[in-house]
Amino acid sequence: MANQEKNNKERSTAAKWGRRAFIGVGGLAGVGLLVGIGGTVYVNKKIKKYSGIGMGEGDSLNAWIRIAPDNTITLAVPRAEMGQGIYTSIPQMIAEELEVDMSTIQVIQPQPEAPYSNTFLLTQEAPNAFKGYSMMEKIYAVLPIVATGGSTSIVDGFNNMRYAGATAREALRQAAAARWDTELSSCKAEKGYIINTVNDEKLSYGQLAEAAASIEIKELPELKKKSDWKVIGTPVQRLDIPEKVTGTAQFGIDVRPDKMLYAAMRHPTTIGGKITAINNQEDIEKRAGVEKVVLTEYGAAVIANNTWRAKNAALALRLEEDSAGNEEISSAGILAQMKEVLGEAAIATPEQEGDVDAVINDENNTVIESLYEVPYLAHAAMEPLNCTVLVDGEDAQVWVGHQGSSIAQNSVSEVTGISKANIKVHSTYLGGGFGRRAEPDYVRKAGAIAKEMPGIPIQTVFTREEDMRNDMYRPAALSQFKAVVSADGEIAAWDNKMALQSVSNSSMSRIMPAMAVSPAKDVATTEGAAHLPYIMKNRKVSFGQVDLPIQVGFWRSVGSSQNAFFTESFLDECASASGQDPYEFRRNKLSDHPRFKAVLEKVAAMSNWGAQDGKYRGMALHKSFGSIVGQVAEISKLGDKQFSIDKYYNVIDCGMYINPDTVEAQMEGGIVFGLSAALYGEITWDEGEVQEYNFPQYDMVRMNVSPKIENHIMENEHYPGGVGEPGTPPAAPALTNAIFAATGERIRKLPIVKQGWSFA
Repeated sequence: MANQEKNNKERSTAAKWGRRAFIGVGGLAGVGLLVGIGGTVYVNKKIKKYSGIGMGEGDSLNAWIRIAPDNTITLAVPRAEMGQGIYTSIPQMIAEELEVDMSTIQVIQPQPEAPYSNTFLLTQEAPNAFKGYSMMEKIYAVLPIVATGGSTSIVDGFNNMRYAGATAREALRQAAAARWDTELSSCKAEKGYIINTVNDEKLSYGQLAEAAASIEIKELPELKKKSDWKVIGTPVQRLDIPEKVTGTAQFGIDVRPDKMLYAAMRHPTTIGGKITAINNQEDIEKRAGVEKVVLTEYGAAVIANNTWRAKNAALALRLEEDSAGNEEISSAGILAQMKEVLGEAAIATPEQEGDVDAVINDENNTVIESLYEVPYLAHAAMEPLNCTVLVDGEDAQVWVGHQGSSIAQNSVSEVTGISKANIKVHSTYLGGGFGRRAEPDYVRKAGAIAKEMPGIPIQTVFTREEDMRNDMYRPAALSQFKAVVSADGEIAAWDNKMALQSVSNSSMSRIMPAMAVSPAKDVATTEGAAHLPYIMKNRKVSFGQVDLPIQVGFWRSVGSSQNAFFTESFLDECASASGQDPYEFRRNKLSDHPRFKAVLEKVAAMSNWGAQDGKYRGMALHKSFGSIVGQVAEISKLGDKQFSIDKYYNVIDCGMYINPDTVEAQMEGGIVFGLSAALYGEITWDEGEVQEYNFPQYDMVRMNVSPKIENHIMENEHYPGGVGEPGTPPAAPALTNAIFAATGERIRKLPIVKQGWSFA
């Protein structure tokens, strides 16, 4: 209960921060002033306004649903499809209440407009636009914040999408009742038709849509109970798969507007540096196919008639640079700075219960101490970063795979000076996002380059090297632990201090500066480390900020990505020190959290925990983004320090789920993503430069190393949690704990292969 109260307080603090940030920012003051002097009417109208661009023929029953006379159902899905299946899951929620077959649905990406805002991203409260937004939700919608991230698409849409379908269904029923001059109770919705139960006459939704569009639903219909669901909770075939299989799916890099040219960039060599001059511009512009060489505030670029010519010409540029004094940055220096921060007073202590120091400093107690370390990580999305922009007078268009269409629109507006109202966003599929494609940098750079050649669409593409060396990295971090475990296995004291860069401060300063929290108030820093579910008599979690010019950003599962490795590894150390089995040690401390306990027990049973079968097992239990995940890694020893990773057993409690196939796919992808980082992932620095250029230096899990994965989804009626990220955090500690079980050696530093281990 104490942990829940702290979580609620944390969310409340975040909401207060959001309100303060909103009120205090000049760029938002116009809306704030309107609200303050009675502009609520304006806001209420604004949050309902949408253009319907791209939704095709027919009549709109609300911002999400348009029905054509031929009974085609077009749904506006405002979340980015980056492999997580959202183009299917959101339609499932609507289809359930609208009473239509998924086969009749087609999906479009709407413009970044108010109804499509993801308010949960900032409020951390489940919205219901049909019952009414809070004032802060209205403000976030008016901005608007149309974005995909934080595993929030289902959490944000669970109420809204079902009510979108239910209210549209009721409008269609009322239109049919009026057409037939019969009682509403005689009108039944079924498979895209309204059926008159008195005489079995029926009308298609397409026949009724025009009349239904003008009907206002005054009382919200009651939503279906879980026991009555026919579409939600079933393994529906994903709507995006056929065109991806046939090659007709359009990713950002597939865009080909008429007369398009291509641009390749050169960034400063040193982090935080600046390109000040191009010494051979005339020579480069004489090359075949080269149209123009430009120097922007973000770097140099070559525009040519194909990517190969643009890339090679960009590589041939002779540049002058200002290193901004960052040429001394090195991995060794960063580590020393992090250790120094660990020795200083914490800037924040988000969790403190009891008197940890007294227990640890008691000379009669044995203190368990460990220091854990993880490196910087790149996102390394498989589709190269790209964005196509057309600047044409007072108008602009942008074609891009981005996690936030509103962010893309804002970015083009910022660099071109064109009003957002005159910028059309064409959202494409994303070939991997992981947080990287929530960043505005590549859109801003594309806009700045396109501005140099008005009237011509310019597709800016980063080479893999330019992407890898100019990422917004997952921060390197140190995590220091001290604990006292009593003779009966109880944790008498738990002290955890971290040193790292604040992700929220760095990333939000780029994405939406008005919303950037100070490092001390960045709850993402300790997510997954503070408020653990285990019973501990005294606990303290704190952190210190490492100040560096290296840009860090949201990486799949954010703070939990490293903190699960830290906490679940050290928890195993505590179990070992007390002579207890890691499973029983955890289980005995979860009596206050039955959902955690149920997940742990299920994954232990699935994995045949404790079996003497020549296999070695390690476990990890972690909650992130509203979902609890338990994993057991099962490995075989092949040599002194060589293993095969045979299997991962994975259990998730994500509350009510939409598509079990999607949940399982995300768990599998999350585990492999986490394993790639645990085994190989590392970005290093020397003389201010990133040393990893491409996949030969930044490896991924291959087929011969990838484990079999067995999944189980817990059944309950809790509000949904996210599934895109929670599979990643437990992957590393489950494996390192299994290696300890096999060898007695504790891995406290990642990546694993750099510590002398190998896998086959």
